[in-house]
Amino acid sequence: MNKNSKKVLRSLFLLIFLGVGVYLLLPQLNNIQKSMYILKNLKYWALSLAFICEFFSYVGSGYLINSILGLFNERISLWRCILIVMASASIGMVAGGMVGSGAASFQWLRNSKAKTQSAALASSLPLLMNNLAVLGISLFGVIYLLILHELTKVQIISFLIILFLLLLVVSIIFLVLYKREKSVPIILKTINSIYKIIKRPFNEERMKGQLSEMFAAWDLLLSKGWKKPVLGVVMSFGFDIAALFCLFVAGNKLINPGVLLIGYGLPLLLGKAAFVIPGGVGIVEGTMVALYDKLGIANAVAVIVVLAYRLISFWLPSIMGFPIVFYLNHKAEE
Repeated sequence: MNKNSKKVLRSLFLLIFLGVGVYLLLPQLNNIQKSMYILKNLKYWALSLAFICEFFSYVGSGYLINSILGLFNERISLWRCILIVMASASIGMVAGGMVGSGAASFQWLRNSKAKTQSAALASSLPLLMNNLAVLGISLFGVIYLLILHELTKVQIISFLIILFLLLLVVSIIFLVLYKREKSVPIILKTINSIYKIIKRPFNEERMKGQLSEMFAAWDLLLSKGWKKPVLGVVMSFGFDIAALFCLFVAGNKLINPGVLLIGYGLPLLLGKAAFVIPGGVGIVEGTMVALYDKLGIANAVAVIVVLAYRLISFWLPSIMGFPIVFYLNHKAEE
């Protein structure tokens, strides 16, 4: 497929993505009209703080990448790391989800003079750590809502299935890492089968070498380097949650931290589980509004706050990410 065809396909995916978002958000328009009075009384200092917190959330994501590169005594500018985070997220929405995002991040890190081993870990480990963070926050919310009997049977089953699948993936990863002698032959056999299906040559020795590099990088992370990457994850999610809190303050609602976390984690988990919808568009917004409404937050406030949060945490960075893609590709060609 030539470059022009790829550009056309990506543009088409983007249009579909935006169309799905508009379609899923239309049911909220009546609530938005009812919430107009809240906009007239917004605390703009708190709104400004929300933007600042969201910026530092992306700084945390950039720091996470740099801290992983630091394990191999490599470093690129924090600003470039932030650009890679934004651009790779936009790529992931229109081309391959987490796989596409990780592949794009890997390529841009390699273009930034990072070695193959460090670029591979720095492009894949943040995805795993971020998903684990969402899983942990969501688990807290599920337990809390179960205690209060605030979930329907369908919701309970849905959340438990998602949690089970994510825990299963995480468990498999850890089994692979800690049972290496038994897992390597299985991995090689699986990859070989996939390569046969897609009709690509399979180099077993090369794949063994790549697996050895991955295991060595993991050992390095556990032995001396896990604190800084964890700090990056804490910064990323901590400032993102703080941005949401500031938006509630801007809407003249001082929210309980426990309620804030419950309404934050579960929708993000559902958004990640909705693989066919890029970024969980509509799923995250609708679930977040419904949860906050169920937890005692006035619907008019919840609608304004949630849509404002998604605007500054997802929509604006996503839109900005596409021109950044061209910038990073242009820099690579120079």
